[in-house]
Amino acid sequence: MKILVYGAGAMGLYFSARLALGGHDVTLKARSTVKDAQIQLDSARQQESIPGVRVVSELPVPLEVDAVLLATKAWQVEEALCDLRGKVDDGTALVTLQNGIDAPELARRHFPNSPVIATTCVVIVKRTAPLAVELIGGEAILSAGLFDAVGAGSGIAEQMAGAFNGSSMATTVVEDVQRALWKKIALIASYGGVGAVAGVPVGVSRAHPETRSMVREGITECASVAHACGVKFSEEDIKEVFSVYLDVFDPLTTSSMQRDLAAGLPSELENQTGAIVARASQAGVPTPTHSFILRSQLPRERQARITHQAGQPGRRKAGQASGYRCPASPADTGAKCRLTMGEIAPAAVIRSLK
Repeated sequence: MKILVYGAGAMGLYFSARLALGGHDVTLKARSTVKDAQIQLDSARQQESIPGVRVVSELPVPLEVDAVLLATKAWQVEEALCDLRGKVDDGTALVTLQNGIDAPELARRHFPNSPVIATTCVVIVKRTAPLAVELIGGEAILSAGLFDAVGAGSGIAEQMAGAFNGSSMATTVVEDVQRALWKKIALIASYGGVGAVAGVPVGVSRAHPETRSMVREGITECASVAHACGVKFSEEDIKEVFSVYLDVFDPLTTSSMQRDLAAGLPSELENQTGAIVARASQAGVPTPTHSFILRSQLPRERQARITHQAGQPGRRKAGQASGYRCPASPADTGAKCRLTMGEIAPAAVIRSLK
């Protein structure tokens, strides 16, 4: 397959390397063009130097690819989609790799005729240099499926899963990918949010009944919001998600959102906790746990974006990332509980908490 990977962070580098090793024609959209690039992929087993990935800062027009992998942070997705419009055909498959529930909706809004393949992805990778990434633990495990009816019967989700499976990334095609997305955000936003507030890893938060119950309450709140939005999230799903937190995670586990907040970096707070609270407000569902997490962490998030912007002149204004809009965006399709990130920017979220 001809695949564009948009974003040269840890996820983008990892997927580019693995897909190239799997025999696919890979272009990586980065901030700088690199001729004769080689991606360094390090793991506990071996160190690999992978040639053949085209690394470009500007996308050619037209860009003829079979699929686009959106490998940016969740709060950068809309800017990436704006950049892709007019360069990629509206009909090219878009694959979302982000945490949260917003990326597939944004992809659909900008590319009404493209199959949108939403995924949940479990992998720990760390970018160690501009073209170097470290794999910590096992290879990526994904669940993937069509976000809606566009592309049904085309086999594109199965084709994409085959590309991943043939590139050492175990992938299962699921029928109800929205359910999978909600189960994942219920897990990461709940344990990560409580961990951010308490400043402790999983092993500590689950050892104390107060924080352990907060995580369970957060998962239950997400289930209620998902149900109000027309997504199945059963009591058995709640138990399953909570058991991952209780019984599966290493005691030292922290979420990426939690780590970014602690380090003073822009995080996915709005894309995870903010998305839950905004949809809850729209649906009239109380979310006291997630509302508290959001209120307590927004000052950190805002300050991180101010600091981040100050260190990178010429980029978006601080706080603009989650509300980014490109000119003449196609109209939203108006699906139940559908919100775009601009609708859950901090001010709107805080209003919803009053």
